[in-house]
Amino acid sequence: MLTFPERCWTTIKSVYYRITLSRFTIAFFLFCFIHCFAEGFIQAFIFSLDANANSIVTSILHQAEVPRTTFGVLDRHNGNNTLSLCNEIPTYISTKPCKPVYQTGNPNLPLPVEYGLAGNASASVFLQTQSEPGGVLVSLDDGAKILMNQRCTLVLTYPHQVLMNAQREDVVLVLTQFWIFSVSFFAIVYDSIPHLVAALCFRTLATAWSMYIIWRTGDIRSRFEILLHTKDSPCNVEVDALFPSYFLSREALQIPDLVLNVVSLCMAVYLSIKLIKVYGPNTFNRVGASKEIIRIYKYFLAVFVSFQVAALLLISAIALWLDQMVNTDNAISGMTYHKNIYLALSIFTLAILVPWITMGWYAVRREWKKLMAAFLAIAAFVFTGWVVMLKSWSFAWTFVQWPFFACSIIAASLSLLATIIFGVISWLHFGKGLAHYLYVDDVLAKAGFEPELFEKDVENHPPADWREIGLDDVPTYTLSFSTERKDLGELEKGDYK
Repeated sequence: MLTFPERCWTTIKSVYYRITLSRFTIAFFLFCFIHCFAEGFIQAFIFSLDANANSIVTSILHQAEVPRTTFGVLDRHNGNNTLSLCNEIPTYISTKPCKPVYQTGNPNLPLPVEYGLAGNASASVFLQTQSEPGGVLVSLDDGAKILMNQRCTLVLTYPHQVLMNAQREDVVLVLTQFWIFSVSFFAIVYDSIPHLVAALCFRTLATAWSMYIIWRTGDIRSRFEILLHTKDSPCNVEVDALFPSYFLSREALQIPDLVLNVVSLCMAVYLSIKLIKVYGPNTFNRVGASKEIIRIYKYFLAVFVSFQVAALLLISAIALWLDQMVNTDNAISGMTYHKNIYLALSIFTLAILVPWITMGWYAVRREWKKLMAAFLAIAAFVFTGWVVMLKSWSFAWTFVQWPFFACSIIAASLSLLATIIFGVISWLHFGKGLAHYLYVDDVLAKAGFEPELFEKDVENHPPADWREIGLDDVPTYTLSFSTERKDLGELEKGDYK
């Protein structure tokens, strides 16, 4: 058996050889690294824009002492626009918590008495404001001054919540890029098709969102224009005057972001296909496997891909939901009934994710039926719990009003459902030889017999007996490797036989 230092050195050599195996593995690693930081920088700049724009609105609302528990609901229908201010989540049973403060064609709506304006507070570093009788005096960047009345400051509650959500999305998107890089790195290190496919799934979702968000930014601008600069608007201030260069700068960053995502997705697909053509056969090169074993192994790969995707999406969605519940800057945080139950489900899901993934990995590889039953039971419980959460008014309201949160929840739920389905299929194939195959393959790997190192290892350290490395039953398999480290682009059918 290899000593611990020898195993560490073998692992280092294996990582190096797998990254430098060919021009495709090198290109894939460098591509993932560069894209991660390029995309991260773009999202960080977008976050800075959103934070600066939100600070402007926050300053005005703070100066006007608009209650933190109020939020705006904009209804657009056939050119008729109504902004209602709410201090509770509206339901189909009652809309009494909401009262209109702006309506197309009706500029003289009575001001809700419960939303008053008082104010003396400090000025913002981004926007100079001061309290004045009847409103807040705002000094714009161009030197102009406008007096925002009570109704205008109430209208700004809607832009405030939109910009706050945009900041949260930016943080999640930045962290997602580092997750994708980590998954891609492990794909190379472990010749892992599931990691490659999972990374492609993440890139596809990120690209789809970058397409949608360009339209969404234009739609948000039109909403702000309706509230701030239409004939009936109580503010009568241009959007670009209140948010200098915000939308132009955001669009200027979102277009290269989309181009980068589309190009990177195409490159990732191309490079992943090249790697899969090798990793597919190479998965079974260390120990030959029958067609039946290969077919069963594909179900295992499907389980592994689906719970990797589900893990990231669940973490993202739950983090956003926790922020909605506990962040005191959110109006929803004070309106979440049964908050302790929601917190318990969220914390339980986050705490169980790593043990759950570990359970699934070992349950399928070792074909442990009881562990597999526990893995599927937890997946079913989490899936059911988050679907049932839609019965919560606060959760359902957040789901409907926030597209990014809704997409995260839907994608996470579908990934969990796929995990359950493929997990059951894998369970039905227990006892057909996969566990024994994976055991032999794993022992050979731990003993240092890697495909790219195999020939040299056997030449220098031939085992007198396979039992020396912990194997008692190898003759049922065929050991066969490519004797050359060919460039992946030059591989032909039969190279890995």
